[in-house]
Amino acid sequence: MHRRRPHLARSSSALALIAALSMTGCSAPEETRDAIANGEDGQVGVVKLRSMLVVSTEGGEAGRLLGTLDNESSAAVEVVIGDSDDRVTVTVPANGQYPLDTNEEILSTVEEPPGALTQLTLATPSESATLDVPVLDGTLDQYEAYLPG
Repeated sequence: MHRRRPHLARSSSALALIAALSMTGCSAPEETRDAIANGEDGQVGVVKLRSMLVVSTEGGEAGRLLGTLDNESSAAVEVVIGDSDDRVTVTVPANGQYPLDTNEEILSTVEEPPGALTQLTLATPSESATLDVPVLDGTLDQYEAYLPG
């Protein structure tokens, strides 16, 4: 006579539950984390660019840069950020970050309107990169406070 072993049934159920939770658990935090990150990521030299975007009221108006520049090297790095007609220069500290939400950097004009992409060129003394970043306006509440002037 075949007797069912309760501990094996419990072990199988527990393994199935762990497998199901691990498959759903891994994706949920990433989806939540990325839900508010509307910008573009990239890298120029040793500086990583996180969630870069521009906030502007309309095409042809001033635009504020947002995102974070992350320098993992042991020396400060100067980064020039620009579009077709304007440039700003920032210094990212050694082993540090330059957050653009607390360091106001404004491009005098952004040709593309909110909802479009604009091209930014980022350059260090040794390398350069180009990113197509979104232009946002104050439609999303979290960006309204960053609209220029």
